[in-house]
Amino acid sequence: MPGFARRWTAVLCAAAAIGTGVAPATAADGISRVDPTPVAGSTVRLTDGAAAETSLYRILIDDGVSVTAYCADISISVDPQVTYVEGPLAGAEGIPDGAAAPLNWIVRNSYPLVDLDRLGTASGVPGLDQERAIAATQAAVWHYTNGTELAARPGERGGGNHPAVGALYRYLVDSAGRSELPDPRPTLELSPGRLEGGDPALPLGPLTVRTTDTGPVELSVKGGSALRLADADGATITQAADGEEFFLHVDPAAPAGVATVYAQADDATVEPGRLFTGRDGVQTQPLLTAEPAVSPSTATVKVDWSASPAPAEEPAPPPSEEPPATASPPSPSAPEPSPTRPPVVIADDRRPDRDLAFTGTWAGALVAIGAGLLVAGAAMVYATRRRKR
Repeated sequence: MPGFARRWTAVLCAAAAIGTGVAPATAADGISRVDPTPVAGSTVRLTDGAAAETSLYRILIDDGVSVTAYCADISISVDPQVTYVEGPLAGAEGIPDGAAAPLNWIVRNSYPLVDLDRLGTASGVPGLDQERAIAATQAAVWHYTNGTELAARPGERGGGNHPAVGALYRYLVDSAGRSELPDPRPTLELSPGRLEGGDPALPLGPLTVRTTDTGPVELSVKGGSALRLADADGATITQAADGEEFFLHVDPAAPAGVATVYAQADDATVEPGRLFTGRDGVQTQPLLTAEPAVSPSTATVKVDWSASPAPAEEPAPPPSEEPPATASPPSPSAPEPSPTRPPVVIADDRRPDRDLAFTGTWAGALVAIGAGLLVAGAAMVYATRRRKR
């Protein structure tokens, strides 16, 4: 980024935290925020000529418990009103691949985890004070998160830095580059972070506890009746230790639902090298923890399930295959008519009359004879009357 923009971004990184005066969160709400009054370090100059303010922040984790932290991105300012959540350094958004081990080494081998006298002896830089130690450590963190380089010599562009700052910076960057430290353990975590679409007829899970607490953590579940937590053998449990697995049992007769599983640790340790970022992806300065702190901690996981499908009903057999119990079975010798050629039924009023023509001839002859006799009779009556005249 341009030197002017980087200079003002770095200034905002400190000024935003100082100027708001927002009241910190406490243990009652179970969230973390940034103390609006960080400890100031010396201003450093980078090889592109930009001047950057440095600070050692303090993350308020619990009532009376806090942990120091450095900026993990020079280009983003801190918003003290934002809720922070803890997460891993390796694989985090904005952290370059391969940077987790060097960053972990820097915070574990510099101020404030290592006091000024021991740090001066280890680095060969005697007489370190707090401001210069913060400045060199912050510059070393930015080297691995943002690729910046400290202007260590007066002849370099933009001027130089105090010799003690430059010497400690070079010691931290070179030593961290050879580190293979693993990612720090989570303070308290339930994994996986979500369980979806489970079958209520089976135990849902497993869920695994990961914590720095040396003792077991308390477990509970809310979301409805007939819910319980159990070990792999099915025995109900209310506690689990680091690395142990457990399951959620629900009533398979219940409809689809969702539950929240809670874990509560009383004395978990926030280790150096853990990354705090804005909750739910809210944009704010990511912070890298620089020393351990023991504090209560909580973790939650959402679990949902779908209702078990009802057993499929067998289709009713067709009547021809399975007749009622009272009906007599059809005779095997009686052939059934073809479904494509139904039997022909001829009704009585449609039967052909084979003797219809013969019957009609007799009727015609009788009518003709009768008519002839009538005519002949009439003629004889008429002739007799005329003779009498």
